[in-house]
Amino acid sequence: MYMYRDLPPIGEAAGPLMPAGNQLPENHPPIDAAGKTTALEQMSRSNPQDAQLKVQLGNAYYDSGQYQQAAEAYEQSLQIHPKDPGVETDLATCYHFMGQYDKALGILDNVLAYSPGFAQALFNKGLVLQAGKRDTKGAIAIWESLLRTNPNFPRRAELEQKISELTKTLK
Repeated sequence: MYMYRDLPPIGEAAGPLMPAGNQLPENHPPIDAAGKTTALEQMSRSNPQDAQLKVQLGNAYYDSGQYQQAAEAYEQSLQIHPKDPGVETDLATCYHFMGQYDKALGILDNVLAYSPGFAQALFNKGLVLQAGKRDTKGAIAIWESLLRTNPNFPRRAELEQKISELTKTLK
């Protein structure tokens, strides 16, 4: 699940992970996204009730910056296997990158309703609030909650520093 992928830099502005035109960043290894998605689409059609294939298809679309298609695949997975916090968090991230911040927040709030301490949802909610909605106070509150509920959060020091920097801008 993507919830275990490397997270974007905490201070990074919101926007697509891929530069305009879906060009890979300099020095990025090539991704055979078209071949991968084609194969996954075929397997998914052959096994329409396989939620994990839908997730893999969503991940392939996500990796190539095709967030609408990724969202559709994640939603299909959730129809088969509802309440998967990792998949719902990835779905919310797609909506964030498509500029649909309220929809992203609604999905993340749903995840947090049934999985209150889910670290990736808390982290991403802070990103959507800060970078998408420009709600610095809300982002700080969510990230502080994340650090309280997940004391071993892998990026704790980086997040604490970001919270400190943002707090200074509010004064």
